[in-house]
Amino acid sequence: MSTPAACNVNPHRKEPRPLVHLDQNRAMGPQSQRRLTLEGRTHQMQANSHNKKRKAGQQLALHGGVAFDSDRDCEVCKGRLAGRNVHRGHHKLCTNNRKTKGITSEATLKQMKIDDKLKKLFATPFAVEEKASSQCLTKEAGEAFFAARNLPKTIAKTNNTASTTAMTTTKPTPNFTAESFCEAAMEKTNHKLFVESHANGRAPLPMLAFASVVVDKIVPDKTKIFEHFNNLTMHVPPTKDMHNNPHCHSVVGQKLLLVDWIKLCGLDVKCPGCDGANLVNDRTNFSKNKLLFPIFEIDGPPSWCMIMSMTCPCCWRQHWANDGQMLTRLPAFATTSCPVETKCALSTKNCRICRGTTDVCGILMTTYGNGDLCSRLLCNAIDRACLERVTSCHSRGKHFAGIVGPFLSGCC
Repeated sequence: MSTPAACNVNPHRKEPRPLVHLDQNRAMGPQSQRRLTLEGRTHQMQANSHNKKRKAGQQLALHGGVAFDSDRDCEVCKGRLAGRNVHRGHHKLCTNNRKTKGITSEATLKQMKIDDKLKKLFATPFAVEEKASSQCLTKEAGEAFFAARNLPKTIAKTNNTASTTAMTTTKPTPNFTAESFCEAAMEKTNHKLFVESHANGRAPLPMLAFASVVVDKIVPDKTKIFEHFNNLTMHVPPTKDMHNNPHCHSVVGQKLLLVDWIKLCGLDVKCPGCDGANLVNDRTNFSKNKLLFPIFEIDGPPSWCMIMSMTCPCCWRQHWANDGQMLTRLPAFATTSCPVETKCALSTKNCRICRGTTDVCGILMTTYGNGDLCSRLLCNAIDRACLERVTSCHSRGKHFAGIVGPFLSGCC
């Protein structure tokens, strides 16, 4: 029979691991105990196998031995410390060597020579014969500079000299009427280069032509800008012969906005980023990229905006004039002139919806929660406005002149 003690022994019990003696632990070697990397072990073996013994205070080199010291290893520097003159050059590793300056890399020495040559070149002033010379230009650049140019149309003869001189006459800018706007815009739409350069624009081609005329003739003149713009908005004026031109007839009554708080409202706006200085006008999106910013409406075609880009002279951040952060810093009379709610003026979006559209869609969204319905309302408003213009243009041409063909292109 087995005793009770023998019955309590666990048959799966493992014996404890025996302790390793200290002598055996030392005999395992530095490789497994210290776990040095291959590179570190190599440098350590090189340092240990070197014949020179490093003294206290001396720097150990990477590949073993003692690092170079000018006062100890350079004969010239060592002699100067001892009070004697050694007539020879400094060691190539010495920092007092004028050629190497203690640098042994050939690529670094070549780059240092190039840098010295460039410094001398930039510090040397131009000679008299080098000024206004084309010796550093290419042949193509010289031919383009000396190519014949078109002379001005206004050429007058002076009484004192027999030679003719080109004269540029400055005429006062005439008052632009509705017919002048229409004629100037239609000239641009008939220009092939203008049509090709604005082929990818989001706005209609007649609206882009009208905006370019406004930028050239109205915006630079401070007296005319208040005559044509009501707050920020300018309507495309109607003309007598607008029905004879489908391009002109298609944009009559549409809105063109110039969002410029400094020029049109006389306001100084603090920078939303640092709040340290007043923003300064830079340029509009139309003058830079020839693009117009749309504001969709629920009762007709969208309005098109020229937005001013404003820069802070302190933090140099750029802000758009129709951004929500800008609108919150403006007084109420200026905010109401921009037909966009502040909560909908998001800086990450490339379009806006007008205040009336926001009110209608706000009621629909709380009732139906259907964004597709709101988008279909905006698209249907544009389609209905286009159909009304086409019907009006065709019916008037058919009633008075009986001409229908020329009105088929460009209405939509």
